Amino acid sequence: MDRFFNSDNRVMRILSKIFDLAWLSIIYIVFCIPVVTFGAATTSLYYVSAKVIRHDRSYVWREFWHCFKTNFVQSTLVWVIFAVLYTLMIFNIRMVGLTDSASNYGGYMSGAYIAITLVAFCIMCYIFAVISRFTMKIGGLFKFSMFLAFRHFLHTLILLAIWGGAIFLLVVGVTFGVPYMMFLVPGICGLLYTFPVEHLFKKYMPKADPVITDEGDEIVEWYNE
Repeated sequence: MDRFFNSDNRVMRILSKIFDLAWLSIIYIVFCIPVVTFGAATTSLYYVSAKVIRHDRSYVWREFWHCFKTNFVQSTLVWVIFAVLYTLMIFNIRMVGLTDSASNYGGYMSGAYIAITLVAFCIMCYIFAVISRFTMKIGGLFKFSMFLAFRHFLHTLILLAIWGGAIFLLVVGVTFGVPYMMFLVPGICGLLYTFPVEHLFKKYMPKADPVITDEGDEIVEWYNE
């Protein structure tokens, strides 16, 4: 029995990880409720998924709150830009549908607006994760995220699939009254998200000189593990 409740026991580690995923999901959902905080909450979701859930560094709440405060302004500005763009594109598509739906011009315009929306969403797949890891101005964030989205398009397709799966599961959970979906889906999807994104980030992280302790051991940052 003592071995079962030992924190190093495999079963206990799995249960602890599930608890952390659920706790992260709850925090994320609560912080998304004001809507305007979606960007900062998503940045923090990725940061905690990579650092705490995947690499077992620190604690969920501590790192979520730290990342949320640190990146709030920039993440919120980025999210407002996307929200305004999506609103304009939806409005334009509806207006074209009402006025020029029968003409070739209307079809071309609708296709253009849809394409712009898809490009924006591909960029958004990366930008909040980029904010959590890199220090850049707003313009640099968009340029780098666009570069990643199209330079590594297969990774982008994987991220789009994760977003689509998360939205689908949340809709199913709400529609069929399965509340535990909401308490696990964001955390699980955040963890899945780290695998393709961290694979890319390691290629673009600046190389730092190794830090050696007095005992001769090298200190490896969690994102380089």
